[in-house]
Amino acid sequence: MARAKVEKELHFEIRNETGLLGQITKTLEMAEVYIVHLSAYAVGKTAYFQLLTRDNAKARKVLKTFAPKLIERDVLVVEFENRIGTLAQVARLLGSNDIGVNYVYGTSGDGFKIVGVFSTQDDRRAAKIINEDSGALGV
Repeated sequence: MARAKVEKELHFEIRNETGLLGQITKTLEMAEVYIVHLSAYAVGKTAYFQLLTRDNAKARKVLKTFAPKLIERDVLVVEFENRIGTLAQVARLLGSNDIGVNYVYGTSGDGFKIVGVFSTQDDRRAAKIINEDSGALGV
């Protein structure tokens, strides 16, 4: 079914302005920080960023001028097959084990697997349950 692990996500809120996404991503590029997953959106005058990188320490350092209140928090990264119903299986498994989902974002970029980034009420327990249910197969 799926494979899950807990990773660290960088989260920050800043004033929204035209060109902000370009500024943030160019800053990370110049510092040679590889972005693994990114969610960015605006609500009114506030921009929200959630990203996973291959070097969070370096990302935090170079983004400090943009986001002095940047925080790092646990998230659940789940890989599962790119076929109809696999997200439903993961969501149902979490719900049936009384694990609430705060938010999720993801992609199916390669066409074979989906990667979902979840914030849950208990990421470590959620990873354990998903891996036990799937037999921790290398999906």
